[in-house]
Amino acid sequence: MIDFGLLASMIVAVGVPSLLAWWWPLRTYTQPTGFLDVALIPALVGVLVGRIVTVALDDPTAFGRAASGEIGELLIIRSGVEFWPGLVVAAALLAWAARGDGVPVLARLAAIAPLAMVGYAAYEAGCVVRDGCFGPASPIGLRPPGVATTMVPVGWLMALAVVAAAWGVRRLALRGFSPAAQLAAAAVAIAGIRAVGSIWLPHVGDGLTRQHQTSIVAAVVALITVGVIVAREGQTLVSPAASPPDP
Repeated sequence: MIDFGLLASMIVAVGVPSLLAWWWPLRTYTQPTGFLDVALIPALVGVLVGRIVTVALDDPTAFGRAASGEIGELLIIRSGVEFWPGLVVAAALLAWAARGDGVPVLARLAAIAPLAMVGYAAYEAGCVVRDGCFGPASPIGLRPPGVATTMVPVGWLMALAVVAAAWGVRRLALRGFSPAAQLAAAAVAIAGIRAVGSIWLPHVGDGLTRQHQTSIVAAVVALITVGVIVAREGQTLVSPAASPPDP
């Protein structure tokens, strides 16, 4: 059975940045290249790896059932995908392609980062066509299916925050900040937004969810990375040959 809500979310997550690429063209390419051409395979592989990591952490016995021919459980993306392992694998594939093109890896990743962030924001906003947008109870908001009260759509708020962060990372590029600084800023923003958003998303038990924990770790690592970059690059953080801001 086709999960039309998930399918629609994934189409929007790829389609929105593909359209935005007309205004935010991908740098480091010698000819116009669409976001879909660049991101589709890394994204699919990243989702697959993220799903495998989730299964390995939650139910390792599923691999034995898959070896017996019952692979359906491994492919149920809605049941959980580890965000950060999937992101790392997708970035590694993009880095490998950059080396093949003779392009600096960090420059290529920084060029893709703002559009990828917008794609992630579009997916979060797509909660409305999946299981519904959950959050704290509120007199004003959305009512997810099967819930008797309206809730603040945390997914929408996260999406807005990620779009704002993507615009900020794009401005860093236009102002000549180094690719490392751009990537670190993107990582801090995404990790921070996911960590804060996880506070109000439903979960079992009173402790922090794995998503919340890993996002906090990622945010701390990214913040340390920003500090190291600033300490090492100092006044060279901004290139003298910085591109002028968009008109």
